[in-house]
Amino acid sequence: MRVKFWGVRGSIPSPGQGTVRYGGNTACVEVNCGDTLIILDAGSGIRLLGNDLLRRFQSPIQAHLLMSHFHWDHIQGFPFFVPAFIPGNKFTIHGCEGMIQPLQNIFEGQMVPDYFPISFQEMPAEKTFNRISEGDFKINDVKISARYLNHPGIALGYRLEHQGKVFCFISDNEPHYYSSGNGAGANLLEEVRSGAMKLGPMDEALIEFIEGANLLVHDSQYSVEEYVAKIGWGHSFFQFPVELGVLGEVQRLLLFHHDPMRNDDMVDRMGADCNALISQKNIALRCQPAAEGMEFEL
Repeated sequence: MRVKFWGVRGSIPSPGQGTVRYGGNTACVEVNCGDTLIILDAGSGIRLLGNDLLRRFQSPIQAHLLMSHFHWDHIQGFPFFVPAFIPGNKFTIHGCEGMIQPLQNIFEGQMVPDYFPISFQEMPAEKTFNRISEGDFKINDVKISARYLNHPGIALGYRLEHQGKVFCFISDNEPHYYSSGNGAGANLLEEVRSGAMKLGPMDEALIEFIEGANLLVHDSQYSVEEYVAKIGWGHSFFQFPVELGVLGEVQRLLLFHHDPMRNDDMVDRMGADCNALISQKNIALRCQPAAEGMEFEL
């Protein structure tokens, strides 16, 4: 199983001098399991992935796109995904239904004339849709498990298993206990800073979902101080995925969905703070911020 990162930001692309090292593109991760190509989310990073696929593949490209959800930063790159404009290529798009619209309508909707000059139907590659919900299914010999996350609207996290290796992708997710109105403000800050973080039932279920993963990617958009003012926005403070990774006995954690206001130096400090926290716990969890271009062989 090979995992490569093409976009690691959240909310909106954030190119510029301050984001050169970690990258400014929004969520897109490539996973290769033998001959099976899986793409997680279609943020602006999928444009770069598409260009690279054209360089690598001589024969028609076949891939499966697993969508976590349909907020703009996770779908905005698809109209610029060049392989979808080439006849003979085949893409299966898996995802839950939206709050209001069917899955296919969501992709078509961002390409109507008011928003984009080329329609979804004018992309000549074969595109099929597979509506999924929480549960298990297979893509060739890859076992996929989907789990609802704590994020506005409907969002899914994924666990991919192939030949004894496990990759978990939790792009947008908020701590269930604190988003439910518990321990806001000073209480939350004190609990997190003292290492006495509390978990809700949905958080505990997520620990079971990621258990034993070789690689976990998890939302870490905020510091805990920032989170106090943004409870209910659907994102985590970075101490939370560390707690999940420790309790789930994960081998490696990648901090993901970096806030567009967070420059490279700030991301560095977040990574250092997480590793200091792990050292205090005396746990063999490897942790680092995700960056565009990172590649892992599991």
